[in-house]
Amino acid sequence: MKLPQGIEGIEVFYDGRCGMCCSFHEWIARQPRAFRIEFIPYQSPDAERVFPGLGTLDPAREMVVRTSDNEIFRGAEAWVWCLYSCANHQDSARRLAGPGLLPIAIHACRVLAANRHALSKVFFRSKDKQVRKELHRMNIPTCDDGFCAIR
Repeated sequence: MKLPQGIEGIEVFYDGRCGMCCSFHEWIARQPRAFRIEFIPYQSPDAERVFPGLGTLDPAREMVVRTSDNEIFRGAEAWVWCLYSCANHQDSARRLAGPGLLPIAIHACRVLAANRHALSKVFFRSKDKQVRKELHRMNIPTCDDGFCAIR
């Protein structure tokens, strides 16, 4: 897999309902940029408008990246492109894109993609659900004068 110098940017079409995918998007968004990256949930009405025919690439199964040169990458190669967009992780992305590590990255991405919803429930959404559940169990104190004593 070739990762060219001087790329203008990429568009990433991901599962906006997947906790793991959203967490990855948030992590990438916090990194210093090497070039422009735009994340678009494939469920968004904008996705098909921005990328006609996206649905034929089965974005529900694996992430899709389109480069500013109109090259299309899916799965592990799409993940590598996202990593390559990070100024501090380009060397790692180049290593992952090489013939020695790309087959391992492809295998890992297939396993993660096949299990992403279950992994999301365990690692990325369970805490939110647990907090929500605990908040609903709490009794709302009644306060006579608008101020409640902390015990």
